Amino acid sequence: MADVETQPKHEEEEPQQHLEAPDEEGHDEEEITAMKRRVQEMEEEAAKLRQMQASLDREHHDLRENKEDVDARSVFVGNVDYGASPEEIQAHFQSCGSINRVTILLDKFTGHPKGLVFL
Repeated sequence: MADVETQPKHEEEEPQQHLEAPDEEGHDEEEITAMKRRVQEMEEEAAKLRQMQASLDREHHDLRENKEDVDARSVFVGNVDYGASPEEIQAHFQSCGSINRVTILLDKFTGHPKGLVFL
């Protein structure tokens, strides 16, 4: 048999020290720069979203005023046939003027018409 030399194993090996190499420091700087760019992009996007929200708030206010105008011009009609369609109602009242909207009120539980209409 061949003699095999065995080296005694050191039970306590020295822990390896982790020193940052110069290229790792450069990599960290690149990551920081990339993060700063991303933060800047996010801030710009947030500013755009704030502008869009302000614009929507103004439009919502304008729509509220328009809704009040529409309500002021609406006419309530009662005792309407339950089988009447919006097209039939619009055709019937066309001689009174232009009709922008026909709303047939429905029972919220059954979904059947109540016989009431807003024009």
